[in-house]
Amino acid sequence: MRTTLLSAGITTWLLPALLVWPVAAAVLVRLLGRERVRDESGAEAPSGGPDARALTLGALVVEAALGVLLWMVYDPARAGWQARVDYPWIADLGATISLGVDGLSMPLVVMTTLLLPITLLGAWNNVRARTPAFGALALLLTSGLVGVFIALDTLLFYLAWELMLIPTYLLVGVWGAAGQSRAALRYVLFTLVGSLLLLVALLVLWNLGGANDFHVDHLALTPVPPSWQVYLFLAFFAAFAVKSALVPFHTWFPDAQGAAPTFAAVTIGLKVGVYGLLRFASPFFPTGATYPPLHVTILVLSLVTIFYGGFLALAQRDLKRVIAYSAISHLGFIMLGAFVFTAEGAQGAAMSIVNSGLTTAALFLLAGALEDRTGTTELAAFGGLAARAPWFGVSLVVAMLATVGLPGTSGFVGEFLILFGTWPASPLFTVIAATGVILAAAYGLRAVQLLLWGSAGAETSRVTDLDGRERLALGLLLAGIIGLGVAPAPVLRPFERAGARFVESVQMSPNAPVTYPSLWPFSR
Repeated sequence: MRTTLLSAGITTWLLPALLVWPVAAAVLVRLLGRERVRDESGAEAPSGGPDARALTLGALVVEAALGVLLWMVYDPARAGWQARVDYPWIADLGATISLGVDGLSMPLVVMTTLLLPITLLGAWNNVRARTPAFGALALLLTSGLVGVFIALDTLLFYLAWELMLIPTYLLVGVWGAAGQSRAALRYVLFTLVGSLLLLVALLVLWNLGGANDFHVDHLALTPVPPSWQVYLFLAFFAAFAVKSALVPFHTWFPDAQGAAPTFAAVTIGLKVGVYGLLRFASPFFPTGATYPPLHVTILVLSLVTIFYGGFLALAQRDLKRVIAYSAISHLGFIMLGAFVFTAEGAQGAAMSIVNSGLTTAALFLLAGALEDRTGTTELAAFGGLAARAPWFGVSLVVAMLATVGLPGTSGFVGEFLILFGTWPASPLFTVIAATGVILAAAYGLRAVQLLLWGSAGAETSRVTDLDGRERLALGLLLAGIIGLGVAPAPVLRPFERAGARFVESVQMSPNAPVTYPSLWPFSR
């Protein structure tokens, strides 16, 4: 099949189509889409045109089909960029529209393109007002997310990075729940400061490279004086750490996810910041990334993030905020894997990004189902849902067990590889991080117990079980969670080569230190 698709020349247009199609579809949805209106009985009826939500879902399904095609043509045995295309852009600056994927980015592109239509389907009733504008913004956000993963020109990457900002701000600020204006503003301010630091560092690196090329391969080989590397790395790290919500850059995150509509909450939770660290920050500036005081500080912050997020998740009374702080806690594991600079750690970090996308989407769809029916996600408002809503209960249990990292789920695979890869660098850090799994079990099972088997709350009688759309969406997500837990090879094989290449790029770069710093006194 791969040979047939390659002979048909699919790789010459596949990545451009993934990038451009959502933008074109956004225009169509905004111009042609119509809202569904309610008649006197409260039922929805057509309003003289195609339903904007249906058009948006159709456009996202096309994008998902393109993502599946990318997975089919990708050869995990080949090194380097695949499906690469290069078009002229800004010749005076040396910027090009250069697109390509490797073992790190390809699974994340496929995961993103599959996740978004499933999320929209499961959150069908979450947004009912101004749906043409909502659909257009959701599609623009999709283009930005995909562009971040496939852009090989760093200036194009920066534009895709910024393209995620405005749609997310509007999705949270216009369609969010209580406190949405403050949450959206904090999101923009935090992210914008980090983005400006990233832009400045990119321009400095571009000048050091001769001011004639923004391509990632060229910038990775640009000799950077050691005195510059720490500062440039810090600028990159700040931008990506803010977006990832690493403690102490996380304060915007729980408010934004708690107030956002379900679709935006899921996209906010995607760990695109960690991808930036793996793709750009550490390979560009290995001396900065491995500078012992800075390196150990990042690893300590990763451990702090695991426990800070876990304890606060345990203390929350709202399901959305439990999920948000859980995502922060799991980010600590991902950052730990990304910065121990072992192939297994990097592979586990990438796998955990995929798992985080699946579990976050499932949990927010369940929280959104409660909110659509009752207007609240307060844990105390519910109880006894196991008997009243069995589909909801089963879905919640499986998603939470994946969050905990139960063997047989996708959560276990990533966390195991992270801990396995951390051990050679620091057994002490490995043991400390492993205890965070116990904390995850505590807050995850607490939420399950209160919702499913606790005393009936004020809103329990208003809860109905998942409808057909919600069952289909959650069924697909749970199939992914269990499928990757039992047979993770389709995702791990590309990541395996990418992880080894990541470690090599840090250790063998012309900017790399002569001796690799240890984590003394924490290492063996």
